[in-house]
Amino acid sequence: MTASISPWDAIIGYLQSAGVEHLFGLPSDDLNIVASLPSSGMDFILCKDQRNAVFMAAGYALTTNQMSVCVVGKGPALSNTLTGLLEAKNLGAPLLLLALGTGGDKLGTRSFQEADQISLVKPLVKWAYRVEHVDRLVWAMERAAFLAINGAPGPVYIELPENLMDQSVPTGIQFAPPEKLSCSPSVRELDAAWNIIENARRPLVLVGGGMKSGTSDVIERFANQHGAAVFATASGRGVVNEDHELFCGVAGLYTDLSLRQIWQESDVVITLGSRLEETATFEWDILLQGTPLIQVNVELEDFAHEFRGIKVLGDGYAAVEQWLERRGQEPDGAWLETIRGCKQKAFSERTNYLEGLKKAPGIHVPELLDMIQTEFPEDLVLLQENGLQDMWSYFYPYFRFTTGSLSIVPSDQTSLGFGAAAALGASVATERPVVALVGDGAFNLFCSDFMTAVQYQIPVIYLVLNNGGYGWLQNQMNYKHISGQAFPFVSEAVKTGIQIPQYEFVESLAIRSKGEAREQLQLAWQKYKENKLVVVEVFADLADVHEKISHVYGDFPLYEQQASKN
Repeated sequence: MTASISPWDAIIGYLQSAGVEHLFGLPSDDLNIVASLPSSGMDFILCKDQRNAVFMAAGYALTTNQMSVCVVGKGPALSNTLTGLLEAKNLGAPLLLLALGTGGDKLGTRSFQEADQISLVKPLVKWAYRVEHVDRLVWAMERAAFLAINGAPGPVYIELPENLMDQSVPTGIQFAPPEKLSCSPSVRELDAAWNIIENARRPLVLVGGGMKSGTSDVIERFANQHGAAVFATASGRGVVNEDHELFCGVAGLYTDLSLRQIWQESDVVITLGSRLEETATFEWDILLQGTPLIQVNVELEDFAHEFRGIKVLGDGYAAVEQWLERRGQEPDGAWLETIRGCKQKAFSERTNYLEGLKKAPGIHVPELLDMIQTEFPEDLVLLQENGLQDMWSYFYPYFRFTTGSLSIVPSDQTSLGFGAAAALGASVATERPVVALVGDGAFNLFCSDFMTAVQYQIPVIYLVLNNGGYGWLQNQMNYKHISGQAFPFVSEAVKTGIQIPQYEFVESLAIRSKGEAREQLQLAWQKYKENKLVVVEVFADLADVHEKISHVYGDFPLYEQQASKN
């Protein structure tokens, strides 16, 4: 009789060969996967909510630049993951979602929790596959892992029918761990782009989230050689040391008003690893009229066709390396002086703004960010949300990511609660300090998995900006002169504070004034070093918003309001 193992044993064996150390999720109530774990050495982080589980797995993947794994049941368990998959796809997080499915012997019979799961997930993943026979199980795992990490990284999905999981798999299977392939651009495309670059006197480089898989300093060297201003998209922050003399901030919606001149005067824009989402290209229609654009992406579908110019298919680092070898003109002194002058103005206005806040009562987010930079280590991993107050951290130079630090933000989908949950995945993935800057609305949405952090002793510092909940909505209602009485939950949390469960592992702190802020942050860091989960509630003023988003209508500021400030 041929020796055999269970399908879960085969899956766990493959994941071991691929270097997977942690699983996230909420497995089916048959719990068969649990029997396969003890001998694997893998940890299963058992979550309370499937959406949070995918967020955690995404945070893990973005911290390690390796494939993470999430395991859930079928039907509503799978549908609860869809928001997480939406974020993972738009963030480029390499993530494998394993879900049970209705057995082939029961399909179409209205069996318990039957759903067309492939149709649900297919638009949100790079590849979706239902394993109908055990002979295809290992092949499916190998292909899924390969697709998750190659090209533009992203989520993949494997469905495991219940009747398949009752069968057996022969022992002695040879696993092929996923191989990361390189993708160099063609000489023809590089030449076409170089014809523009070599004649440019005022170049600008925009770094996107697709560049986070590399660790080379090639972008900084290219900027130095050509005198190029460097910006990042929100998801591309941390790729370039933001203390570099040519780094100028975040693109589009988050560009400091003092730095808009650099966009207006640039004579070529080179984008690396960016899909050029709407927030990154905000105001480009007025800032880049006729400016040549060169896009470099490793995935065809990531090119933005609403912008004319040269498209280069391949790895951004490989493209820049090739251009570095060609050298070109010396940097333009006048352009370097423009960059320097704009940066000086931005930093000067930041200093003046912080000075002005010293006289204002309460604690303000720019002051808090300034203290984070001095009181917490430089190599921190900062998880952010995209709410009204936490958005301050998107605005350079109010916060800077220096060498060794890592920024993890939600994609342009900005799913509420992503940063709060992803922080747990990031903490599991690294020994570096993990700090989550979140609003009280996001924190409360995540709180179903607060106990997960307690149960698995996952240390994180949560800085919870309490402005009464859903500050963006409140701000918009105020701007449109709509009474908040229609939303009775608004502002109630400011009176009562957020509810933080009390456990020995949890340290609860509060900041109500600037006088106590530094001391409380220092205490938070001390408790974190004692392996505590620290929640610091920061009572924020609803009016404490950056000038770029002080006038909102829908999702974006009004153009005429921006123009009036220049």
